[in-house]
Amino acid sequence: MTTPTVEAIAYSFPTPKHPCYHLKLAVHTENDYAVERVLVNGKRTRDFWVYNNGIFSSQKTVLGKARSEVVVRVEWENNSTNRIELKLVAGDGKEQILAESFPAPAEGGYWDKSWKYYASVTLTENEGLARQKEPLHLTLGLYADRLTDPAREIRVVGIDPESGAAEEVPCQVYGVSTWDAFADEHCQPTTTVEVAFLADVPARSSKVYLVFYGNPNAQTPHYSSDLKISGEGLGLTVENSFYRAKLHPLSGAIDEIFLKMGVNVTFDHHLETNGALHWNPDVYAPPRTWMHASDWNPPPGYQTMGGPVFFMTKRWGAMPLYDEVDVSVTYTFYAHNPYILMTSSTHVLKDMDTIALRNGEIVLNHNVVREFAWKKPDGKIGSVVIKECPRHPTRALIIEADTPWFAFYNRDLACALAAINLELSYTRRSEGLVRVEQPYIYLNWGPWTYCSRPLVYTFATPNPQRVIRVPGDSLYYEKMAFLPARLGDSDEDRFDPIERRRKALANPLDVFVELDIDERVPEEWVPPILVEEFQEV
Repeated sequence: MTTPTVEAIAYSFPTPKHPCYHLKLAVHTENDYAVERVLVNGKRTRDFWVYNNGIFSSQKTVLGKARSEVVVRVEWENNSTNRIELKLVAGDGKEQILAESFPAPAEGGYWDKSWKYYASVTLTENEGLARQKEPLHLTLGLYADRLTDPAREIRVVGIDPESGAAEEVPCQVYGVSTWDAFADEHCQPTTTVEVAFLADVPARSSKVYLVFYGNPNAQTPHYSSDLKISGEGLGLTVENSFYRAKLHPLSGAIDEIFLKMGVNVTFDHHLETNGALHWNPDVYAPPRTWMHASDWNPPPGYQTMGGPVFFMTKRWGAMPLYDEVDVSVTYTFYAHNPYILMTSSTHVLKDMDTIALRNGEIVLNHNVVREFAWKKPDGKIGSVVIKECPRHPTRALIIEADTPWFAFYNRDLACALAAINLELSYTRRSEGLVRVEQPYIYLNWGPWTYCSRPLVYTFATPNPQRVIRVPGDSLYYEKMAFLPARLGDSDEDRFDPIERRRKALANPLDVFVELDIDERVPEEWVPPILVEEFQEV
């Protein structure tokens, strides 16, 4: 039997195929061998991959007379020398040990050895859109003894897919919690962290970002950001390079949005009741007054969260006068991005007889906006002059509930305030099917103009006295992006900024996260704790 040999093909920085620092080896053999064990500088690693003639071997076997390669995770530094030892076992049980030391190149090595560990995040763009500063939110479960202070320690580093150059990007760590009830083969103490950062990924390509941790001596990072917060209480002002948004001092709802980008116009309402720009969710069940989330004064629950990547406000609690309706509204403002993300939920806790239950609303005066546009199901864009449509109390226009986007705009000023519909769902958690009365979106105008999405809404029908029961434990959820936009100058490209943003938001980057295999992980698969054993196929 001829003795197998091994040689280095190349060291590499993290790539989408192997998103860790690694060394590719060629193994030459005339017989088949299983790669049973790999040591890197005397320490065992289970992170290695075997290929024969370019085909992955799930059995980790090198085949005789094939073009066999073993890719080993090696946290190599520039100009380092690393000793690799492969234990090969033939079918008859005979072993071969291949051990060699391989010098590393002068560039492309480990980002900073002060950080002992990293999670590999591979982002893939499939829509043909070059993504620049696209917000990413990750949830990571890390062994608790590997990090001390996540907010201080964690760094996010992007790896250039061509050159391997490593660039630290601003990140924001939040939502930290640790579970340490016990430790055995089923569970180990784990710290859960959420990490946000802004990613750049070329169109139809992939890029690796590394989330480094495990440096107890790390200093608190200080990142620059165009995201600025001012004011106090609920009446905050949030701005970045694209807009300035003011929140209502009593309710925390969006009160007005100033569009920058060389347009310098303000979208607002300020005509009636609280005067907010964003009112809903809302409910109307006579004889009680029609109430909206913008009528909170103040909301029962309120929380903010801020950093260099995003600023969030969350308001929640019972709707005024409607203890059986629990509502939550969240705004997320991102650095270097032109939109505001809005998510809301309406939870009807017990049976409620109602005339109106709505969401998805923007209310404006006529100071800026003149026309209304929307994306049709056939892909075409519809447009109307608002005041040429029927006036309130007649609905001016009715469109589909899942319309991809609608926008109030002014072609002369080349500006718009758009709403991009991203998610709409509803469920009934007990007893039966969810109940809606044919959801749709409608435009209305009088002294103001507004757009809203009814979920249950007899009020604007020819028979408005009908009262419909919304069953208890019904939950309605939606996700929208409010986009103050500078429009294109011609009819052909006028709505391109809205179209591009909708496509990007509706088709986020694909995300795949990998961690190194920790030495405490059992060698064999550990079955879960079950009431009764069963055989998994």
